Amino acid sequence: MLKRKLSPILSLFLIVGFLVTGCGQAAQPAATTPSTPPVTTSSTPAEDPAKEIKGAIETYFNDIGSNVKNSYKIAEKDLKDELDKNPDKYAVLDLRRAEDYAKGHIKGAINVPYGPDIAKNLDSIRAIAKDKTLIVACYTGQTAGQTNSLLNVAGIKTLSLNSGMGGSSTVGFETRGWLGQKYPTVTEPTAMPTVPAVASKSKAIDEAVKKYFNEVPKDSYKIDLPVMKDALAKEADKYYIVDVRTAVDYAKGHIKGAVNIPYGPDVAKNLDSIKDKSKGKTVVVYCYTGQTAGQTDSLLNIFGIPTKSLNYGFGMAGFSKGWSSDKSYEVVQ
Repeated sequence: MLKRKLSPILSLFLIVGFLVTGCGQAAQPAATTPSTPPVTTSSTPAEDPAKEIKGAIETYFNDIGSNVKNSYKIAEKDLKDELDKNPDKYAVLDLRRAEDYAKGHIKGAINVPYGPDIAKNLDSIRAIAKDKTLIVACYTGQTAGQTNSLLNVAGIKTLSLNSGMGGSSTVGFETRGWLGQKYPTVTEPTAMPTVPAVASKSKAIDEAVKKYFNEVPKDSYKIDLPVMKDALAKEADKYYIVDVRTAVDYAKGHIKGAVNIPYGPDVAKNLDSIKDKSKGKTVVVYCYTGQTAGQTDSLLNIFGIPTKSLNYGFGMAGFSKGWSSDKSYEVVQ
C-alpha cells in the first residue's frame, strides 16, 4: 500500500528533476564570444612608413611619360577651356597669400595659402577633390609643384597650373601664367565647402605631408640664384646638385658639378643613390623654370633627403629668369 502511494510521488519528483535540469542547461550561456572580433596579430605585417612613402614616390615618378603625359601640369589655356566646358570636374586651390588672392583669382578658386594651412586643410582638400581633378596655382608654379606632388602621393589627383598665376607683379612672368595671359579673374572669395570626409590612402604619407607643410622654412624649400652662386664659390662640397632636365639639354650646358638624373622614372630608380651620395650635404635640384624641380624637391624631402629647388631653375629660351640667363653664372659642358 505504502509502495503504491510512494510510486506516483517519486515519479513526480523524477519528472520535476528532469525538467529543472533541462531548463538549467538551456539557460547556460553558449561558449563566451566577444562582441567584436579579436585582434589578429599574425597575418598582416606592421606598416613600414619609410617603405610606404618610398613606394608612393616611385609610383609618382614611374608614371611620368606613361600614365602621366604633361608632367602633372596643365597649361593655362587648357585649364580655361576645361573650366568653361566642364567646371564640375575640377576643384581649384589658390596657394598665394590672402591679399594677392583678394586682388583677383580664378573663379571658384579656394584660397589655402602655401604652408601650414595646407596641412590643416588636408582632409578637406581630399574631400572636395573626390571624383575631380584638383588644380593648384601659386605665383610661378614652383611651390605649386611642391604641393602638386605631395597631394598626388597622398592619393589626391592633382595638377599644377603651368607658370602659376604670373602677371605683372611677378618678375619674369609678366606675360606668363593666368594673369600674364589676361584670362578672367574675380574678387569674390569662395569658402572651403563642407562635404563628407574621404578615407585617407595612407596615414604615414599624410603625416609626412603635414610635417612638410608645417615646417616650411622662410625660403620655401628654395634657394635663390645669387645665394647658390655664392655658395658654390665658397663651399661647393656642402651641396649635391641634381639636374633633372633631359640628357640632351644637360649635355649642352649645366651647373658645374651637377649630376644628370632626368625627371621621371630615372628619379625613382636613383632615390637610394641620391640619399647615399648626398649624406651630410644639401641636395639642390633644378629643372628649366623651377616647376618639375619643385615636385622633385618636396618628394626627396619626405624621403628624408634635405633638398631645395633652384629658384627659377636653369632657364630656357624665351624665359628671362634662371641660371643661364645671367652670363656671369658659370655653365659647363
